[in-house]
Amino acid sequence: MATATSLIIFASIFIARKRKAKKNIRRFPSRSLSVGALHGGKLALHRLLDYYEAHENAASLQRAEAELKDILEEEQPDFVKMQRTVAKLEISRKEEDAVEILQKAAEKARTGKKHEAYETEMLLVEMLIYTGDFDRAFDCKCLKHEEISDARRPLYKAIIHVMLGRKEQAKKCWADFKDIQEHFEWPPSLKESQILDKVTTAFEEFEKVVQMLKDDIHKAQAKKTMKY
Repeated sequence: MATATSLIIFASIFIARKRKAKKNIRRFPSRSLSVGALHGGKLALHRLLDYYEAHENAASLQRAEAELKDILEEEQPDFVKMQRTVAKLEISRKEEDAVEILQKAAEKARTGKKHEAYETEMLLVEMLIYTGDFDRAFDCKCLKHEEISDARRPLYKAIIHVMLGRKEQAKKCWADFKDIQEHFEWPPSLKESQILDKVTTAFEEFEKVVQMLKDDIHKAQAKKTMKY
C-alpha cells in the first residue's frame, strides 16, 4: 500500500498505457486522484483503489449516479461512501451531473439538516473545482464556516486560490490547512511515502500538484468541447 500511495498522482497514466486496447480508458490523469493526494491519508488510498477498480469493472461507474441518489435519500447518509461515489462520477466524466444532484441535495438539506447540508456542499465544492467553476466553488457557504475545524475548508480554498493565480492568499490558506492537519494521526505506511510527505509539507510541492490538476481540468474541458 505504501508503494501504491507513491504512485497516486501518476496512476492514471500507468493504467492508460497498460490498457490501451480497452474502451473508455482515460487518456489523462484523474482529477479526483490529484485531490486525493492533496488530502493524504485514507482518502488518498481510497481514491487510488477506486480508480483501479473502476477501470477493471465499468459497471461500477455506470452505477455511481444511481448510488449517489440512493445515499442522499437515506435518513442518515454515509458521507464517506458518498465521497467515494462522487469521485467515481468524476472518473466517468459525469461531474456536471454530480454538481446538479449535490446542489439540489444541499438546498434541500439546509432546512433542518445543517450537518448534511454542510457535508453535501463540501462535495459540491470539490466537483465544481473539477468542472473549472472556481468562483462558484469559492462562494459556497461551507467554505465560510471559519469556526469549524475542517481541513477541507482551507485546503479547497488554497486550491482555488492557486487556480486563480492568487498565490499569497493560497499560502495563507495552506498554512491554515497545515495547522489543522497537525492534529491528524497518520498511518506509518503513509508517513514513509516521499511524494505524500512532500505534497503535505511544502507549499511549492502542493502548488505543483495543483497546477497538474489545473492542466487535467483544461484537458477534460477540451475533450468535452470536441464532442459538441
